[in-house]
Amino acid sequence: MKRNFVFAALFAFAMSALIYAQARSAPDWTTQGFDAQRTSWMRVDPYISIESLSKFQFIWKLKVDNESRHGNALTAPVALGNLMTFRGFKSLILVGGSSNNVYGIDYDFGTMFWRTHHNYAAGAREYAGSPTCPGGMTLPLTRATPLNPPTQLAFFGFARPPRPAKGDVGAPGKGAPQLAEIAARIAARDSRGGGSDAPASAVGGGRAGKPAAAGRGAAPAAAAGAAAATPGGRGPNFVFSVAADGLLRSIIPDTGDLAVAPAKFLPANTTATGLIWADGSVYAATKNTCGGVTPALYAMDYMSENKPIITWQSDGASIAGLALGTDGTVYVATGAGESEYANAMVALHGKTLKVLQTYRTKTDPFITTPVVFTEGDRTYVAAATETSMHVLDAASFAAPVVRTEPQANVRFTGDGLATWRDPVGTRWLLTSGSGANIAYAFSANSVAERWRKPLVNPRTPIVVNGVVFALAAGNSNANAVLYALDPATGKELWSSGTTITSTASAGMSAGTGQVYVVSSDNTVYAFGIPLAIN
Repeated sequence: MKRNFVFAALFAFAMSALIYAQARSAPDWTTQGFDAQRTSWMRVDPYISIESLSKFQFIWKLKVDNESRHGNALTAPVALGNLMTFRGFKSLILVGGSSNNVYGIDYDFGTMFWRTHHNYAAGAREYAGSPTCPGGMTLPLTRATPLNPPTQLAFFGFARPPRPAKGDVGAPGKGAPQLAEIAARIAARDSRGGGSDAPASAVGGGRAGKPAAAGRGAAPAAAAGAAAATPGGRGPNFVFSVAADGLLRSIIPDTGDLAVAPAKFLPANTTATGLIWADGSVYAATKNTCGGVTPALYAMDYMSENKPIITWQSDGASIAGLALGTDGTVYVATGAGESEYANAMVALHGKTLKVLQTYRTKTDPFITTPVVFTEGDRTYVAAATETSMHVLDAASFAAPVVRTEPQANVRFTGDGLATWRDPVGTRWLLTSGSGANIAYAFSANSVAERWRKPLVNPRTPIVVNGVVFALAAGNSNANAVLYALDPATGKELWSSGTTITSTASAGMSAGTGQVYVVSSDNTVYAFGIPLAIN
């Protein structure tokens, strides 16, 4: 009887945790463009919909202590919901700052949960910066991202509002069990002289009688366990960042401490793009010659002990961005240059970076990050030059499936495309250009423009559960404005008006009923559906 009671209690606890995790949140926004394919399409959200936009509003804002550098300020947030911390369950957004800072923000309450600063550790002197090469942290943060786009439906169609965080109950007078672990981490950090950029050590250090390996530090037990990954799966539950020194740092999301010692990844003082952890590897590309380097794609085998790095050189052509297919293929869009890879989309093997296919426009440089999507049994890769959008069949780069003809009133801009499929099966491609977001309907061999939304300095739109969000980043004469649009017509359904008091420093991200905008004055804004917290 007693055994049955224990099993029943354990089952009830497991089911309650499952319901909490399933009902609490939409899929996490883990990387630039939401997923490895850079679609900027969050398929489900338990709160945001066309029907709920009457409740959509400004929720909170939080100014952080970052210092902008030549227009480079905060990065678009990545999200982590249902994190078990010493304060109970927490849901965080993680934001990078140009001053080599990383911020963990409680997105239920708009309060700082932790902050960490990456001490510059490269041999070369840190670059002071310029408008072309701003220096500091130029890459957005990333979490481990699956190769297949994530979807997560609310549990039985029901989504429970967030609750105040509650810690586990420990022994009388001892507090929550996690407090001892956190206190030990803090004490260890303080004993290192207060430096915030060293790995947290497990209580008691390494193995008995053996110091931690030189130059690596000892990962805490929880972190070591989290580092296990399944090919193509979710990977370690860390937040990854690359600061001005080019080192890859693996951050424990509940404290902001480092899980392991920083690992050499990119050259110092570069301007980079596309940081992502996928299928056991970390990818990023240096965009131009900032830091005295040539543009290249870098790939680190993160799951190997010595974390080896391989590169693909574009032979001088600038790199606009990168995306991954569901099979692990890496697609790179390049800009101007004299090499055979200039003005091209290049498909590379994800583990060897061997060139698989190349498509060139010859004279028209690509300016956007690629986006990858599937229709039926065909996979497509799309990117834009200043004058045309090119859509390729991933099976053959011989010629584009679709290439829009240059138009006098269309000049594409922005850092990427967005794509989604509506409930009736129409595939949409959303772009930024000519002072507007432009929506195209895509078929197997054609695209047709359907609508335009005029914007001041438009950023790449995002799609959340069928709602298109557009961001006018603003300029010296206008502050940023966030809009919610009808996906079929582009009709404005909601606007943030004058709420944002600066220009936007990056694109948007979203999750669990909220959309996030970061501004050039180092403020994080949350807009969404207000949720009762009880």
